[in-house]
Amino acid sequence: MPDQVTTNITREFHRDSPDILSALHDVLASPSFSNADRLKSFLEYVVTETLCGRSDAIRGKTIAQDVYGRTAATDGDPENVVRVDARRLRRRLADYYADEGRNSRIRIHIDSGGYVPRFEYSGQKTDDLQPETAENKQASPETQKFVLGLKPRHLIAGGLSLAVTVLLVFVYLGNFQVTQDSGEAGENRASQRQALLEKSPTALQAVTMAEQARDMMLPLFDLTRQKLSLGFFQQAINLDPGYSGGYAGAAQILGTLAVLSPPGPQKTEFTAQSRQMADKAIELNPTDPWSQSAASWSKYAIKEYDEAVRLSALAFSMAPDNHQILEIYGAVALWNGEFPLVLELLETAAMNPVMGSRSGAGNVYAAAAFFLEDYKGALKSIRTSTEAGGPVSPAVVAIQTAASHASGNMKQARRYAAKLQDTWPSVPIDKLLLRLFRYPEHPNEIIWRLKDAGWQNTPSPTSQ
Repeated sequence: MPDQVTTNITREFHRDSPDILSALHDVLASPSFSNADRLKSFLEYVVTETLCGRSDAIRGKTIAQDVYGRTAATDGDPENVVRVDARRLRRRLADYYADEGRNSRIRIHIDSGGYVPRFEYSGQKTDDLQPETAENKQASPETQKFVLGLKPRHLIAGGLSLAVTVLLVFVYLGNFQVTQDSGEAGENRASQRQALLEKSPTALQAVTMAEQARDMMLPLFDLTRQKLSLGFFQQAINLDPGYSGGYAGAAQILGTLAVLSPPGPQKTEFTAQSRQMADKAIELNPTDPWSQSAASWSKYAIKEYDEAVRLSALAFSMAPDNHQILEIYGAVALWNGEFPLVLELLETAAMNPVMGSRSGAGNVYAAAAFFLEDYKGALKSIRTSTEAGGPVSPAVVAIQTAASHASGNMKQARRYAAKLQDTWPSVPIDKLLLRLFRYPEHPNEIIWRLKDAGWQNTPSPTSQ
């Protein structure tokens, strides 16, 4: 059996997470919620935020921003949409528990007057299942920190963590939802999965788990998704230490944490673990495009920029239709300052996004367009991405601010800067941008425009 490289994460979830996650999965996969993608996103968001200890921050404003990408500055009263959807969600949940979910051991409720979920066990008082809030949780100082506050020792250790066990609830083969292919690709996929099943059920389970985690980890800088995905990848490694995908996925997540971390022991350890995982993926399967893409990400984390671009190009040449590999290639090229290449790579994906895909291609394209002085194109790309369900983040709003500023629309630039300040007051976006880009003049072109539009860097002490 191949040597196993291990990584795990701390448990920062609600104490009843295994049952709640299982119940959430059942609801989302039910006929009652078919063709209700927006309501599913709503429910998934509020439950996930609660399990991660952030129920105090669940409000109409945050749901409008994080789930729908809407703000009062650009969309009138986005909270009205949230209120309407909350009523629809309550009705759907009632219908579900009256029909296919009537025998559920745990039920999820969104009570009127708020959006924080309440969890009810059959035959058990609901008071025992209230989400943790600022008043009743006792989180360690590290769990209160921004992304960069995660300690490597919390992420890197031998064996399974409790969080990984929680995540295992999702991955019984009978419950997993896998994207369906059609035609020849679908037939090849079915044949591959049958071959894995004949090898062993755990081998198939490991691949299925890694595929789901790979889809979940985008956008790359959503910490909740990164932690959840990392747990899946660790369990995939435990199930089949000879499967390269588990290591490749873990390498990418640890590489992301390494890139964003400030200089110091934390960054060094993330970097070392990312490289170790990437090396293992290459050792197991050097012809897998995912292995090469993960190696690219790991190389970027140690500032081997040109090698990172080369490996991403190699991975892309092996799998030109894979959107995850394309996004990694685009991001590496962007941060390396190769803006024309980014436009060439991502134009189709940015201009014709798949609805609900949560793809970040449009945002990467927008950043490259900004640096090439196509400010209207940058704003259009972000708008198109957001309308299709693409991620909204501090970096995206920073590009919107800078592009508006550069195009001479100071009123809009100030509005975006205020949105950035109000929504993410403790995020040091200037420092993060400087860590991402190879050449300081590129992030500085954004930063000075942010400040000129009124944004001020006022991070909390724990986010440094």
